[in-house]
Amino acid sequence: MDASLVPPTFRTASGCLAPLIPDTWALDWAGGTEAEWLPATARFGIPPDRLDALIQWVSRRFDEDFLWPNVFLTREAAQEFCATFIPSGGDAFILGLALSTADADDFLNQTAPLPGQTAIGLHQNLTRRLPPSGSGMPLGSEVLGVEHGGSLHSSLCNGLERAFARHLGAQPNGHGLLDDHALAQRCAAYAGSEDARAEPIPWQAWVLTEYARAVGRPP
Repeated sequence: MDASLVPPTFRTASGCLAPLIPDTWALDWAGGTEAEWLPATARFGIPPDRLDALIQWVSRRFDEDFLWPNVFLTREAAQEFCATFIPSGGDAFILGLALSTADADDFLNQTAPLPGQTAIGLHQNLTRRLPPSGSGMPLGSEVLGVEHGGSLHSSLCNGLERAFARHLGAQPNGHGLLDDHALAQRCAAYAGSEDARAEPIPWQAWVLTEYARAVGRPP
């Protein structure tokens, strides 16, 4: 990454750049291994003796509160998970994602499941057409691409921050995101162009909001 554009610490919804919890390894039927479980839980300060309870919680709530591959359906479910498993001093953040109406329409069209398939979590969530909760702290917009299985990649994964700055004048804020959402949408369009030479996946500008890990407490 370009250190002149990207701050030393930043917020992202990309699992390539930041560990996400829970993820598919926490589903009891997904065939996760100890090599996946322990580093992931240790990163968030979760002791090994809480692992079984975590896997049971996630597996029981799958397709209700937790969706494939690593999306909570509601802010409240994410807060409940954090309150149950993340130590108070643990380094974890709850991020909410949102799209403009037009971008949501495009995303739903591009990620529509084939007959017999189950929609990825972001698709299921966006079909509800709910506005973002107003209780969080707006962080800015991130250009994210989605793979067929629902995993998100930041434009940073493709080294596009220099191109965004050079061609569109984009300068990330202190969170590593873009304050101007319309500019972020133009960056997403560029990421999807042949000139960008980025991954050939759908790219959109997502608004990121940080929410308190516990109700009534600031993020």
